[in-house]
Amino acid sequence: MIASTAGNVAGRLTMVGVFREPSFRRLWASGLCVNAARSMDLVALGWLALQLTGSPFMVGLAAFARAAPLMVVGPFTGIVADRVPRGRILFVAQSTGVLTALALAVTFASGAGGYWPLVALEVVFGLVWALDFPARRTALYALLGAPQVAQAVSLETVSMQLAKMVGPLAAGICLARLGPAACFALMAVVYGAGLVFSSGLGRQLGGPGAPAPVSVAASMRAGLRVAWSTPTVRAVLLVTIAMNTLFFPYQHMLPVFARDVLALGPAGLGALIAADGAGALLGALAIASRQGQLGHRVLFGAAVLVAPVLLVALSGARWLPLCVALLVVMGVAESGFAAMQSTLVLLSAPERARGGAMGILSACIGTQPLGTLAIGLLAASFGAPVAFAVNAAAALVVIVPLAVPLVRGRYG
Repeated sequence: MIASTAGNVAGRLTMVGVFREPSFRRLWASGLCVNAARSMDLVALGWLALQLTGSPFMVGLAAFARAAPLMVVGPFTGIVADRVPRGRILFVAQSTGVLTALALAVTFASGAGGYWPLVALEVVFGLVWALDFPARRTALYALLGAPQVAQAVSLETVSMQLAKMVGPLAAGICLARLGPAACFALMAVVYGAGLVFSSGLGRQLGGPGAPAPVSVAASMRAGLRVAWSTPTVRAVLLVTIAMNTLFFPYQHMLPVFARDVLALGPAGLGALIAADGAGALLGALAIASRQGQLGHRVLFGAAVLVAPVLLVALSGARWLPLCVALLVVMGVAESGFAAMQSTLVLLSAPERARGGAMGILSACIGTQPLGTLAIGLLAASFGAPVAFAVNAAAALVVIVPLAVPLVRGRYG
């Protein structure tokens, strides 16, 4: 099998050596482009929704529409990743991203841009991510195998966070100087670059895990069994739900925080999100370079305990440099969470059910829309700072009983 052969080779590779593998390098560059486009879209959607409606709740509703597909179809796209060649899945996802970004560019350039057309096309972006995520993560396993999967996911996280630095800055400048049409046109170019990088990888990314797949229902049951079979994975899934419904929705209210609390424009908003990305990039680089020296469960547990505390601090900050510093440190914690959640699931799942297990994880990540609606209501009623503080406190109440045993090594 591709995964087992690659795993024997990958065990001898250093972090630099991983990048010497041409297939991994191309997949990594493709992921960098896709994540840059997603980060640009995060800024564009939040700012435009706020400018078009003036309502924090409508910003939350737009974010809900963007993220809902991952919650609804995530388990099914995970099964697709087990049954369809992953190169084909990535081609379809990235091509759809190009077409959707072009549609948004034309819509706003023609003067027809409004809140509801924006939200409708953002749903398509959500479907793109729901299709891309499990296929891309299981492709990493196919390329490098179990001995290096944590390092591979960490390096993929590096690309995510590098994109989270560059994408928001580019989107903020584009929105401030050229307008939304130019911003979405640039997103289409970035998606297209990702498509070029990943084209031709084909069978190197792996394909169906079994020659005669079982039914979809059986595949979903297998994914659920794998996802729930050990205390560690069970804790990861529950913490992932808590983080995505109570912690990460703050990102969708940063446009409100930037405008109403810090009196910033779109360029300033881009800088805030880029600060979070800079911290996450530093964290991802540290994780990738110290592979084997950091316990996966300990790092995951520590990250999810620290992040909400930092969000409480951000809720009380009114000085821009302090906000930037807090977001940098929050980014480090978010990076540990993002890298280790996939690593723990990938290492626990057998090959045939790996895509299904990642689909269950996708659905847990996809619960974020529920949180965006709630934080939108809170921000509309009491302001973004109060919404940040309430969500962070609730996150700690849920996460502490799950994460402390991980840090202490009580889960098997």
